[in-house]
Amino acid sequence: MMKKLLLTLTLIAASFSYAAAQSMISGVVTDATSEERLPGVNVVISELSIGASTDADGQYQIMNVPDGSYTLTVTYVGYKKFEEAITVSGTDLAIDIALEQDILGLEEVVLTGVGRGTQTTKLGFSVAKISEKSIEEVPPADVGNAIRAKVPGVTILQASGDPSAPATIRLRGSTSLGSDQSPLIIVDGVITDGNIRDINMLDVESIEVVKGAAAASIYGSLAGNGVIQILTKRGGDTFDKPRVTFKSENGFSQIANKYPSTDKHPWNMDGIVLSDDGRYILEWPNYEVLDTDADGNALGFVNNYPVFYDNIDNVFTGQPYSSNYVSVSSSARNYNYSGSYELYNAGGVLDPVDPFKRNTLRFNADYVPDSKLRTGISASYVTTSNPTIIEQGQGNNYFYSVLTSEPFMDLTEKNPDGTYSNKPTGYDVQGSNWQNPLYVAEQRQFESQRDRILAGVNASYDLLDNLSVNARQSLDKRYQTNSTFYPKGYQTPTPSATVNDGSYALTEITASTAISEFWLEYAESFDKFNVSAIAKYLYENREYESVSASGYNFNAQGVVNLGAVDPSTYSIGSYQQTEKAENYFVNVDLDYDDKLIVSGMIRRDGSSSFGEEERYQTYYRGSLAYRITQDFDISNVQEWKVRASYGTSGQRPPFAAQYETFNVSASGISPNILGNNAIKPSTVAELEVGTDLSFMDRFSFVANYAVTNVENDYLLVPLPPIAGYGAQWQNVGKIENKTLEFGLNGQLVNTKDVSWSFNVSWDKTSQMITDLGGPGFTLDAGGALALFRIEEGVSYGAMYGNIIATSLDQLTTDADGFVINYGSGLTLSDFEVNPDGYVIQAGTHGTADESVVYVFDEVSGERLVGKIGDTNPDFKMGISTNYSYKGFGVYALFDWVQGGDVYNYTKQLLYFNYRHEDLETYTNEGYHFNYMQGNSLYNLSDANQHFVEDASYVKLRELAFSYTLGQDKLGALGQYVSDVKFSVIGRNLLTFTNYTGWDPEVALRSNATNFRLDEYAYPNFRTFSASVQVRF
Repeated sequence: MMKKLLLTLTLIAASFSYAAAQSMISGVVTDATSEERLPGVNVVISELSIGASTDADGQYQIMNVPDGSYTLTVTYVGYKKFEEAITVSGTDLAIDIALEQDILGLEEVVLTGVGRGTQTTKLGFSVAKISEKSIEEVPPADVGNAIRAKVPGVTILQASGDPSAPATIRLRGSTSLGSDQSPLIIVDGVITDGNIRDINMLDVESIEVVKGAAAASIYGSLAGNGVIQILTKRGGDTFDKPRVTFKSENGFSQIANKYPSTDKHPWNMDGIVLSDDGRYILEWPNYEVLDTDADGNALGFVNNYPVFYDNIDNVFTGQPYSSNYVSVSSSARNYNYSGSYELYNAGGVLDPVDPFKRNTLRFNADYVPDSKLRTGISASYVTTSNPTIIEQGQGNNYFYSVLTSEPFMDLTEKNPDGTYSNKPTGYDVQGSNWQNPLYVAEQRQFESQRDRILAGVNASYDLLDNLSVNARQSLDKRYQTNSTFYPKGYQTPTPSATVNDGSYALTEITASTAISEFWLEYAESFDKFNVSAIAKYLYENREYESVSASGYNFNAQGVVNLGAVDPSTYSIGSYQQTEKAENYFVNVDLDYDDKLIVSGMIRRDGSSSFGEEERYQTYYRGSLAYRITQDFDISNVQEWKVRASYGTSGQRPPFAAQYETFNVSASGISPNILGNNAIKPSTVAELEVGTDLSFMDRFSFVANYAVTNVENDYLLVPLPPIAGYGAQWQNVGKIENKTLEFGLNGQLVNTKDVSWSFNVSWDKTSQMITDLGGPGFTLDAGGALALFRIEEGVSYGAMYGNIIATSLDQLTTDADGFVINYGSGLTLSDFEVNPDGYVIQAGTHGTADESVVYVFDEVSGERLVGKIGDTNPDFKMGISTNYSYKGFGVYALFDWVQGGDVYNYTKQLLYFNYRHEDLETYTNEGYHFNYMQGNSLYNLSDANQHFVEDASYVKLRELAFSYTLGQDKLGALGQYVSDVKFSVIGRNLLTFTNYTGWDPEVALRSNATNFRLDEYAYPNFRTFSASVQVRF
């Protein structure tokens, strides 16, 4: 009995002794520079796997810590990891911690292009990361504008000013001769297939850019063009209470430059009849009859118009721009969430055209019920509506009409019923095929509406300390309706049986991409070796379906219904396709002593889009990196890594490429495209070498050199008539790209009151067609102009056309010494170079006979077709800076593109229509009217080098001034409001260029980075706005 009592007392004493040995560690975590308290910081005792997060006041408490020696580890996004050895010996400890900002990004973790989250210092290839801080001062319209001039090796082109048109993105060089150059876009791990303008950039926390095939290999046949992943905000910077943010930005748009159209004319003005009020020309009998002097010599473009209207200013008017955004977010010990809503409207520069409208609703959340299970969801719902803007071509193209119409007409003239007139007074005098753009915009409905759901759910469970099983299900689904409506009585320049009595066309599209992913992750350390591996399976199900119907001749006015058109005019069509794919990959990373990093990956892709004989394809990657500073202590160098990688990825061919297709009509069925059951994805192979350097505790430098080779590109190849089909998709074409990139960023000043950072990016890319598998050909630029040459040994982006001789050496003579370029009977001495720099017949300068001489092709007997330009720039450079002093802030972004040509087809066509300012300039310089027309400079609208222009520019892309009121300056409001930020913002403010069109940043919307043609395009415009942001 006594022994039991003693044992009981001993156990009680031991328990009291153990309890007495339990201590609390507490303190406050602050920013080392600003001294602000940081909420949501993770404070952990590594050896015990216990810890806490700081609350809204930056305070933390770790309870019941037993006696012993431990390591206190503190981590927070954007800050350097803090570690301190501590000893607990029965008493509570108070440890305050000041975290230093990770200015150099040495502890950043990337998720794109890798099997699992990987620290940037341990990557064997280049992955660029853009933080929220880089885009929050001037919220961009889409991800392309977010990374423009901030990441080397990235080409961004806003080919159209249409507010609904996304920026064109190309990472490094081109990877296809006939397909899209756009990278794969991933949002929070969800692989997407839709318009990047659907993503609200105010929700973005960071953007990761994987530029080449070596880094993108892990995505296989989806990633031949590289990968961009957008990571949206998941939790708040407050702990255990919600953070509410409201931001409103409002402004207006404005045409950035004045177009060089002439305000003079060359016509005889005898017999002009004006309206009684003198505002309009009613008759002009000698319109298009050249005015001459007393000797009969044409005067040229010297006459003022009897009446003049500045229709460019009248039609292209500033439209409102607005963004209203609200978000709620919070973090807690085992969950976080973030929800937001934005209403976005961008009006462009056309009135009364409807604006681009977007509503975005997003919700992200993570839940960690215990130490083994982690779950998360990312979901967004987007609705957009916008008019469809016609660019290129003539007729009802707004920009063609405004630039071509003579300024003696007032395009704002209205009919008695208050509607715009399609034929303003004087229209019959000019007698052209243009339409009043204000009438078209008011009467015609040409619209697109889209609903889109983007969602992903994921879960992870730790089977062992070093092994986890993971799953993700994602969905990208959109419903889109495109409609075109012409009311009964719609007017056209010439009668139209299908439009004048009204017409209606409707297309409904349903598309979805559902992807299931399952994978295992393994990570373990063996002495100095660290090993991580991932094995993943993906199943893709892509479905696309469209139904279209149209008809014309309405039986009643004002009815928008297909049931109201003439049934005999009905046209109905449908299309459906389903692509299924399954993919597997294994990725293994091995590092020795945190200094030598080796990685290898192999992937197998199978897709129903591949031909039956090529259903599965293999992709792979290998990389090696060495961290020099882990072995050598170099003064003022914190990190120096050299690396090399080689990998392959690909692009999938069109779904229909393996199948025969036919044209079906009321008269029967006829063969169209011959199927190819051996069609396969192109292969994009890349070798990348580079280095990363961080020095002086404030600067980071990156350099990359990449060589990319594309094989088995797929093109639609014409077939001989004996084949029975017109063409077939075939794997032909090879491209070689070489890219050199440099990037430098740093923090010039970082004190409590002053912060000054900068970023510089520079790159140069060359791209060459190395094999075509057949003869070269010249592509029609938008169907209007044979211009862009596709040929082995030719730069991808080369322009071909007729060449105007600029030296007598370019003239061709026959055996008798007579020049054959320009008729017969003339020798080299009969020619000279005029002040314009072109060869002409001697003695004709300033006369009606002056005409340029074209270089002659002796083989064909026609004008020589040769290289007249190249769209590839010499280099690109971006410079941004962000300066703040106490509450004041200034941010600026400059974009410099040097070299690269644009074909100014608008200018050429305006020569023909007598509306370009050059015609006035030539007149003042003594040239005759004929010199600019016909077979001379105009060249009957065929391409020649006179209209090739250097599109170099320097742009002030973004500029923002801001002032932030903190809680200490808000007085009593500081109890409820964390801060208020006021900003004044400008976008696309200034352009320095010699290009004579509206904007040098112009191209076809299709393959815009290579096919740079200006044909009545929607010009880019500037915006001015003011915003206020309030955080509660």
